[in-house]
Amino acid sequence: MKKVLILGKGAQEYSLAKHLASCCEVYVCPGNPVIGEFATIVSIDNYNVKEIVDFVEKNEISVTIPVDKFSVTKDLISKFEEKNLQIFAPLMDVPDLFNDKVAIKKLLYKLHIPVPRFASFDKASVAYDYLKNARFPLIIKSNLGEYATICVNERIAKTAIDDLILRNETVLIEEYLYGSTFSAYFISDGYKALPVGNALNYNFALDGDGGVLTNGVGSCSPFYKLTDAHIDFLTSSIANPLIDYFEQSGKPFMGIFGIECILTDDDRLMVTNLKYFLSDSDAPGILSLLDIDLLKVIDDCMQGLFADIYDYIPQKDEYAISAVLSSKTEGESIEGLRNLDENTVVTLYRLNKNKYLEYETINGKNLIITTTAGTISRAKELLYSEIDEISFKSITYRKDIGAILSGNRGLV
Repeated sequence: MKKVLILGKGAQEYSLAKHLASCCEVYVCPGNPVIGEFATIVSIDNYNVKEIVDFVEKNEISVTIPVDKFSVTKDLISKFEEKNLQIFAPLMDVPDLFNDKVAIKKLLYKLHIPVPRFASFDKASVAYDYLKNARFPLIIKSNLGEYATICVNERIAKTAIDDLILRNETVLIEEYLYGSTFSAYFISDGYKALPVGNALNYNFALDGDGGVLTNGVGSCSPFYKLTDAHIDFLTSSIANPLIDYFEQSGKPFMGIFGIECILTDDDRLMVTNLKYFLSDSDAPGILSLLDIDLLKVIDDCMQGLFADIYDYIPQKDEYAISAVLSSKTEGESIEGLRNLDENTVVTLYRLNKNKYLEYETINGKNLIITTTAGTISRAKELLYSEIDEISFKSITYRKDIGAILSGNRGLV
């Protein structure tokens, strides 16, 4: 049986480890207690290149998959190449690009990929001048963090700018577009990219797209408004030009990546961000719908067989709907998980168990519930039926995930 080492400790890593656990021996570094229920936890910091390489050699790991983007550094890649060890990762310092929203925007613009109008600033006074001729609403984001605010007037925008400048962060001001936000995911051997799925993203905390913007509180996969023409455009005009650019730059991108987009009301596709690997709230649904041995595809990428073997990546003709369950209180017992259907996918964040072997809440996101069915309405019905089985005092989640959209949506 093959041995796989996953680098990271969050919900993405949990999803991938659980997906692969049925077909191989999975190790996760550094992992977390809940991942340890079906995989072997390796007590090494996932940024400690020397110890990771030593572990891979000693334990004869077949392939290492860095899921945490901060793990993928030039040093890690060079050490694996030096030792002739298999790693499913791009030949680049991933954080340099995928953690820099301004660098991503500039790259997309350079490649003539459609993006919303944007500008970046390191000084508040220059950003204020930009606001004088800006059309509201607009979005103000942190270049490096998750901070994002929809600003409907100049007063709110200046407050958002001041907040970021005080934190010594670069201000990214972006055009606000009406439409639907979604992510399309691709797998690449460094020379060719193929779709592995897509998902409608729910980034606002409250029903009806209200409340604060988050990095995801739910998803519906696939996004039912996407046509074959949309997917062809995403593949041929966005994903593969990016792969070609990286390859021509001497840094081929082998791995899984996401393209975050807006499908506007007038049917335009606008790219807002790039994602390394799968986002937490999308991962369970995307992986659930794959109708192929993902580990074999990864192995074929590393062996140079991908382009010759695959014209497409098979996906099930079903829908997967996911909801993130959150809490504002720590230490509450999470009850009802044993009552869930065996086909329901449960993805856990970094939870601990109490003396009664019950999971206890943390402040923030706690778990993701994912259900699949032949129709959106049935998947949605199953999702909320399963969530009704789960209880803890401060439980919060969106109640409208999977509802067919009508009208405009505000987007990140």
